[in-house]
Amino acid sequence: QTIHDLQASGKIKHLGVSNMHGHQIAFLQSALDTPIVANQLEMSLAFRDWVEDGITTNSAHNRNMGYAPGTIEHCMLNKVQLQAWGSLAQGRYTGGKAEFEEDVATAALVTKLAAEYGVSPEAIVLGWLMRHPAGIQPVIGTTNLQRIRQCTETTNVTLSREHWYALLESARGSDVP
Repeated sequence: QTIHDLQASGKIKHLGVSNMHGHQIAFLQSALDTPIVANQLEMSLAFRDWVEDGITTNSAHNRNMGYAPGTIEHCMLNKVQLQAWGSLAQGRYTGGKAEFEEDVATAALVTKLAAEYGVSPEAIVLGWLMRHPAGIQPVIGTTNLQRIRQCTETTNVTLSREHWYALLESARGSDVP
């Protein structure tokens, strides 16, 4: 009722949610007149369960995943904008702390691609998210002015499919099945 009252008074037009899967969004939307237009999820080259869901369906790997299947598809079908928090993976591939062997290799690939495209490593990491057909909007979550400037270079890059998959395979430490 509160949401209805806020919308009727002109204080809100739309709603956004965070960390909801498709079934939760559909359930909440069924009780609302106000459209849910955004869902903010952790999405990055480091946290890619949302991608793995689409490529490991009906496999043992997918059974142990904590990501709710079909979330990306639900958002795409219902015009719910996906917004990626944690999109820079805390600098894991752009000069921050590499945790695993795959991180070191992926950071090297990010650096190589940044030179090839003439942009910052941050632009490559964000460009990887933005190249996905779901139209993901990264939320950068930094107040560092230099890093913000580097992130703006994302508008100057469209990764090739080959480079997109090379980054995915490097980060996962194995080929895509």
